[in-house]
Amino acid sequence: MSQATINGNEIFTTYGLTIMAGMETFLAYPKRKDSVSHDWPEEEGIDIDLSEPHFEAREFTLKVLLMGADRADFKTKYYGLFAELSSANNMELYFTDIDQTFTVYFKTQQNVSKVKRRLDTQNVGVTFDLVFGESDPNDNIDVFIVTDLDEFIIA
Repeated sequence: MSQATINGNEIFTTYGLTIMAGMETFLAYPKRKDSVSHDWPEEEGIDIDLSEPHFEAREFTLKVLLMGADRADFKTKYYGLFAELSSANNMELYFTDIDQTFTVYFKTQQNVSKVKRRLDTQNVGVTFDLVFGESDPNDNIDVFIVTDLDEFIIA
């Protein structure tokens, strides 16, 4: 079973990509932006408008391993991945484990490190971090409303 897809392309089959760490960054709820408030000197506490919460856009980092069967396969997968990531549009990143799709855009690649290959194989690989951003946190969070019967409804 696949770990994830990018725009419907299974990451291991298409790009030789395995997620090693970082999926949990997608599960962190976005930070709430400050609401309009006023601290009246003649009243206790603050007068704050909590009627329409807004959230800050997040940044996500995945530590990945990209492996190719040989140099040619590695180049095809590596440059194919970055052709997909460099597209002008937001992309859909789907995680099988949590059955959720995130709308993100590619920001940068960091911490590139060549993987040492065993002498008896032609495998070529690198590990690196993929950093994604989100333009609108509301695209990636589900809002639940609690009814009078304590049932959750996705809004």
